[in-house]
Amino acid sequence: GGFDVVLGNPPWERVKLQEQEFFASRNEKISGAVNAAARKKLIADLSQSNPVLWAEWCVASRDSEGQSHLVRESGRYPLCGRGDVNTYAIFAEHNRNLLGRNGRAGFIVPIGIATDDTTKDFFGDLMSRENLAAFYGFENEGKLFKGIDHRVNFCLLILSTPTIHAPVFSAFIREPSALRDPGRVYHLTAADIATLNPNTGTCPVFRTRRDAEINLAIYLRIGVLWRDKDPQGNSWDLRFMAMFHMASDSGLFHTRTGVEAAGLRSVGNKMTKVASLLLPVCEAKMLYHYNHRFGDFALLAPDERGHILPQVPDEKLADAHYATTPRYWVAESEVDSRLRGVWSRKWLLGWRDITDARSSVRTVVASLIPRQAVGNTVPLMFTEVRPHLVAALYAGLCSFVLDYAARQKIGGVHLTYSYLKQLPVLAPMVYEKQATWCSSSAILDWLLPRVLELTYTAWALEPFAHDVGYDGPPFRWDPDRRFILRAELDAAFFHLYGISHDDADYILDTFPIVRKNDEKAHGEYRTKRVILEIYDAMAEATRTGKPYQTRLDPPPADSS
Repeated sequence: GGFDVVLGNPPWERVKLQEQEFFASRNEKISGAVNAAARKKLIADLSQSNPVLWAEWCVASRDSEGQSHLVRESGRYPLCGRGDVNTYAIFAEHNRNLLGRNGRAGFIVPIGIATDDTTKDFFGDLMSRENLAAFYGFENEGKLFKGIDHRVNFCLLILSTPTIHAPVFSAFIREPSALRDPGRVYHLTAADIATLNPNTGTCPVFRTRRDAEINLAIYLRIGVLWRDKDPQGNSWDLRFMAMFHMASDSGLFHTRTGVEAAGLRSVGNKMTKVASLLLPVCEAKMLYHYNHRFGDFALLAPDERGHILPQVPDEKLADAHYATTPRYWVAESEVDSRLRGVWSRKWLLGWRDITDARSSVRTVVASLIPRQAVGNTVPLMFTEVRPHLVAALYAGLCSFVLDYAARQKIGGVHLTYSYLKQLPVLAPMVYEKQATWCSSSAILDWLLPRVLELTYTAWALEPFAHDVGYDGPPFRWDPDRRFILRAELDAAFFHLYGISHDDADYILDTFPIVRKNDEKAHGEYRTKRVILEIYDAMAEATRTGKPYQTRLDPPPADSS
């Protein structure tokens, strides 16, 4: 009838044979090949150059293929025997199947068992059948497992044959004793997870009970950006695109040395000659919130490789004609072919794919940029709503409250389409409503001047300004005004998301690098203080009916 108790720490190994690992101790030339294609060619040559090693490789490949076939085709692992199979997932399903009618299983596996796409069916089945008793997520920063990198996250997964309606969760634990703190554990039902992650059904991970409560309340009020299975679930009518892949499209890229040798000359950050125009390739490190000129390859020292770009100083950004220099250029015709039938405007909206919810200043970094070539590190979004609403969408993506929600979702270093779809992004209709803190204005009309002044600081984005109805010159790059503009937007979004003053205070405290940078520059957490002051002023305006008055003189987007 099955076991009463199953305990274990199963192996964590990919079933697929890893070429680099196999050859690391056998042939350094193969393991150190410059790329996968070169490595495969060297392996194929072994049949002539080293028949003994070739035979070892063939045996290992046959063994790996046999294991994969058994896992996928035997029917024993219907939930975990798919995708890039890992042994820990197979053991998880096996342990569950071994239990008797009153059994419990507890085992140590990577947190991916509950958060990854390849194991979402297994986790979803646990929740729907109410067989999950507890999920305790650990960081290895405390070196509980000394032989594992400190960045590896793992969990204790506890299963139960008798049903458990609301299992216990905890995450980012470093010592088991932390589980005794009631503020570090929380309960989630299957319905809660369906609210938080309706597309994937995967497990959200929160640091504290308060985080779980705040986020669940946000998602119940707002919903998600895009519900896959709902015909009406894409209220923004969005489409996504990766325009150019930095690896597979590299043959289309031109370096400065190449274009100068071909006789092209620079016009701003473009390259041109009589018959052709090359557009700059935008990469994620070149962008930030409300700033498409954040990083510049031209500012690198000769011996620097460019993993991190120098931030463009304010004095350069004050020049509305200034354009950053890219690493590569692509023919304008190639850009036009990618966008044809998809997007006709002379500007683009995208976001940084590379992120890190644990160590980045901000997690969601969106940016509005001129029409140009864009690498896959900046996925693009397109919508048919009017440009004024796109500006509001952009502002929401840049807000602290949206960023806070994203930090609870992203476990790796990529803000993928699936993550973005399940973030709590306000629907377009929200922006058509009246602003409670300014009764004479719609929310969209209140937001737009602030987004416009923050965004339109260079002539390159003149088409965006025209599309939202502004025909004047770019706005001055004024760091002090920009700080207040962003604080007003963040305070407004805290109100739009229904966040209380105390919860806004708490949310802003979850951005330690923002605090650290503020204290270093200003001697206090200035960002938090000013946002909360403006939040309170808006709350008072809502209470009294007397419109909120901006601190800025002249007011936002004033042409003077």
